[in-house]
Amino acid sequence: MPHAFALNLYQEGDFVPQYTFEWCVAASIQMMHNLIDDTGAGTWADPVQQGELWEMARARSSNSFNGANPLGWAQVVTEVGMGPYAVVSIANYEEALQTAARAIADTDRPVGLVMWRGRHVWVMSGFESLGDPDQFREFSVTGIRVQDPLYPYGDQQWGPSPAPNTLLTPEQLATQFVVREPRRWSSDLPTGYMLVLPFAEASSGLRTS
Repeated sequence: MPHAFALNLYQEGDFVPQYTFEWCVAASIQMMHNLIDDTGAGTWADPVQQGELWEMARARSSNSFNGANPLGWAQVVTEVGMGPYAVVSIANYEEALQTAARAIADTDRPVGLVMWRGRHVWVMSGFESLGDPDQFREFSVTGIRVQDPLYPYGDQQWGPSPAPNTLLTPEQLATQFVVREPRRWSSDLPTGYMLVLPFAEASSGLRTS
């Protein structure tokens, strides 16, 4: 019988705001580093570094005039030693949440969420579920821990930014985590809920500089 289960990578100090309205991907890369590096000794939060990470991601994005996109995001986190990561698109919402939760449980690494039909990104740092994903093939995600780099500004159309480490219900997350708009940037991925997903083949180690 599946029991309530919870996993959260977040520690105080892991959150990083985006320092410009364009740099959500770069701030999310910094947060992902902080969530993976639980020593706290090498926190990434520097504005200059955030700009450099944005340029890296933008250079690796298929449509760089749109800024940094999820393909560039996945490539940068892999290159700097947090990978491997890849972009996946999942048609079913519940399946997308299960895929994200299972990836966090399998790798102890966060998941990127492509928000607002492709216009913004958050980091999923943990979850609550009925059933441990490592023990049950079938389990249901009941809560999602999120980091929105735009906090506290939010968006007039999409709603307020949740505070760092907020636990959202699937229904609450669904107001901003919606199917990605295919025309936002060139990609052969099918329409769906888009994740920047860690895979279990861990890299040789996290670089802290």
